[in-house]
Amino acid sequence: MDPALKIEQNKVPGCLSTVFVHATIDSDNKITYQGDSDAQLTKGLVALLVNGLTGHTPEEIDQVKPEFIQYAGIANSLTPGRNNGFLNMLKLMKDKARQLKQEKTVDVSTSVKGGSIYQSMNIKLQMLKPLELVIEDESYKHAGHAGVKDIGSSETHFNVKIVATCFEGLSLVQRHRMIYTLLGPEMSQSIHALSIVAKTPSEIN
Repeated sequence: MDPALKIEQNKVPGCLSTVFVHATIDSDNKITYQGDSDAQLTKGLVALLVNGLTGHTPEEIDQVKPEFIQYAGIANSLTPGRNNGFLNMLKLMKDKARQLKQEKTVDVSTSVKGGSIYQSMNIKLQMLKPLELVIEDESYKHAGHAGVKDIGSSETHFNVKIVATCFEGLSLVQRHRMIYTLLGPEMSQSIHALSIVAKTPSEIN
């Protein structure tokens, strides 16, 4: 798991160890998870869930019953505290899948202007709970430039200004890495250049 994703919003509550889980959704409504822990046992548990649930839809994930850990024989090796931690991991992963489904089904055309890449960027960056988010599409300035024609998209150059509390304590490189990770599919498919200004509320003040 990218260290830049180890933020409070991705932290599993109620675990004896520190556990983080991050989720994204693709165009086919399939969820991809990433996770990590500072303890070997819980690292194994989160890996079990990440590998088992990745590639499924939010509806499929929501139907997974926590009792499967009993049938698999894993529960016999867990203390009550570890068992509760496992249940909290599964709950957070289900919650994230539901949230991503809700965000994707929102009719962004009423609140967001721009093409599909612009809209996708807006939805994903909202996951950082920004106090301010400005996305500027400057693709029209670069139409016909070398390197752009090969991409096959009209949305290639963007400026992003984002102010969020989750950037507290992170270096500029870590903040940019977090954004690049969220926008991975867009970066690989369409975006040729992305300019980022990522600040904390205290830095703005």
